[in-house]
Amino acid sequence: MTLLSLPNELLLAIAETQDCQKDINAFARTSRRCFTLLNPFLYAYNVRQHQGSALHWAARQGQLRTAQESLRQGTEIELRDRKTRKLPLIQSVHCGHADIVALLLAHGADPHAKGDGRPDDPIRSAVLRNKAAVARVLLDNGIDANLTGYRGSLLHLAARNNREAVARVLIEKGANIESIYCGETPLQVACKAGSVEVARCLIESGARLDTRGRHGSSLLHMATNEVKTVKLLVEKGADIEVKDEQGETPLHLACWNGRVETAAFLLDQGADIEARSLTGKTPLLRGLLWECTVCMQLKPASVTTLLLERGADPSRGTDSNITPLHCATSKASTGLFKLLLQYGADVEAKTRLGLTPLHNLAESGSLESAKHLLQKGADAQPRDGEGNTPLHLAARRSDVEFVGLLLEAGADRLAKNRKGQLPVHLASEGARKSEGRQRKVIDLLEPQSDHQH
Repeated sequence: MTLLSLPNELLLAIAETQDCQKDINAFARTSRRCFTLLNPFLYAYNVRQHQGSALHWAARQGQLRTAQESLRQGTEIELRDRKTRKLPLIQSVHCGHADIVALLLAHGADPHAKGDGRPDDPIRSAVLRNKAAVARVLLDNGIDANLTGYRGSLLHLAARNNREAVARVLIEKGANIESIYCGETPLQVACKAGSVEVARCLIESGARLDTRGRHGSSLLHMATNEVKTVKLLVEKGADIEVKDEQGETPLHLACWNGRVETAAFLLDQGADIEARSLTGKTPLLRGLLWECTVCMQLKPASVTTLLLERGADPSRGTDSNITPLHCATSKASTGLFKLLLQYGADVEAKTRLGLTPLHNLAESGSLESAKHLLQKGADAQPRDGEGNTPLHLAARRSDVEFVGLLLEAGADRLAKNRKGQLPVHLASEGARKSEGRQRKVIDLLEPQSDHQH
């Protein structure tokens, strides 16, 4: 007598003697008859001995029939996976299996349930993963399309992460496209995040284009980090010369953030290259400040290069007449300084306080830039508002090399400031970072050292 000729009762009895799920599964697969007979037993065994792990597997793999049978045999719908601590509903949402999600909800799964120690519920998980079909099932089962939380509305969440497919479902299900979170609409969030697809979806759905954010920023100001979003807004009629509360245009913002491609596009569209903010800053000055403080080096595709090539005035200063050359005086900005000189920047420009670029270089100790400036014919001993020459400032810092350079260029060691101080006096009063260097500077500056120098 063969095994398969045994009656069902004996086959079930044999299965009950097995203590390994794999063995029962192998037994069930020996024939169609065994499968039909033993499959329910296999799932019941899984429920008893493995806490319904088959349901978790089905939720991850999208196996609807497996999930149905596991539930039929009594698997608890809210039982967490032993390893991941995730609920079956969360697992199916993460993997995008809308049919499993619908099945679990129909069997009483909590649509608001969260993962163990995790802040995101099923709908937010669906939004973050752009699982549009899953989101639709959840919304059809009572989830509010205008649900809000610690990251704003669901539409804000989709906008921040550029989840277009889910955004369209949310709008279709009644999400408010003008909802406010931290003072921003979903379209403003999309523009700031560079979420061009969601931005387009929102605009096509009627989102307002005239909203303003903090400091009076327009959508175009917010979008300058992503040229595709800027192009979309311009295509939809955005004003490229719109100004924020600081009087800055989108071109100012693009330059401040070092966005060469965005700046080039705005210039191609006719943006004013010499637009001035309320304090007189031009896009060139904004771009230069970014490259001096953030980039710290000249790159081939820099914003400064772009603006100078397009005709920006390298000598136009702020209301205090701080020019680009005044700003590019740190040791790390030598390349930018040389570039400005190549484009004809005014080497004698004075700020409201009377400071020339050479004064700033003397303060920063940028020797290479000072050499280039003097080679361009800059006066070696201009005076600031207090009567100090660059030699005074270099002496105060005990900068031996800079003092030597200025003396070689003809700077007067006997020049007095308004307090009657000579450079040597400031050298004596300066902070003693190195007593040896201070002594060398004093020796260079004392009048009797003329014959030695």
